[in-house]
Amino acid sequence: MSFQYDFTVTELLEKMGYTKGDDKILNDQQKDIVLPAVLHDFLSVAIHTDLFSTSDVWVRKRELIRSLYDDIEENIEDEKEYWEKDKKAARKSEYYRFYKLPKEQWKDIVPNYLLIGSDFSMGVIEFGICVTDLDQDDPPVSMHHENDSIRKWRPYTNSVSEFLMLVFCDALSCDMYDTVMDVLEKDGWDNKLLSKDEINRYAIDLNSVKKYPSFYDGNALLGCAYEEDSHTLLLIKWNETTGEIISGVAYSKDNIS
Repeated sequence: MSFQYDFTVTELLEKMGYTKGDDKILNDQQKDIVLPAVLHDFLSVAIHTDLFSTSDVWVRKRELIRSLYDDIEENIEDEKEYWEKDKKAARKSEYYRFYKLPKEQWKDIVPNYLLIGSDFSMGVIEFGICVTDLDQDDPPVSMHHENDSIRKWRPYTNSVSEFLMLVFCDALSCDMYDTVMDVLEKDGWDNKLLSKDEINRYAIDLNSVKKYPSFYDGNALLGCAYEEDSHTLLLIKWNETTGEIISGVAYSKDNIS
């Protein structure tokens, strides 16, 4: 076996037999936003599969193309009736400040972000790309926690590619949801949970596997490798503190058309 280690999520999906289809859903929702190339290519494939339905990237939800300013406008619409009745409550709301300003001045408070996902399990964190970075092919991704000020967005990953691989590795691990395992089974893939010893039997160059911090397991690193001839995808989980392999999952399929 000759495993590959250097690929994007889109490239991996295509190796697994998932291809781009009709972009109508994507194009209809884009409005006047031009998506970064890496995100557009990913969504062009991902919207045609259920692999990401419980993951942290938005694929086929109504929020597919949505911005922070869209959210702010919705909150203003929901609250302005109460603000008119209770000025004291209005002044306590962060959204009231936006309400009193022309939208063109909102950027003086916080830049707009293209929202691309949220933590599926709790929904308290949103992920986004600053709109001033949308002209980049593979821009950085930031995060916002609902307990923080609207203005407080923190760096999360250096690129969309890194974000998507992190999300897919978490999904492949099935630590939170069995969605990927179930979808791949329906698509003809076998799966097997692997122990450390079983992983070591594969001819893998572990130093070549790119590792990503798990969003859902604070002390775990995840990475994957793909063998094209045997159609074998390995997901490997390490203990971040010790560097020891914990477990893994092998996905395999006899033929890919």
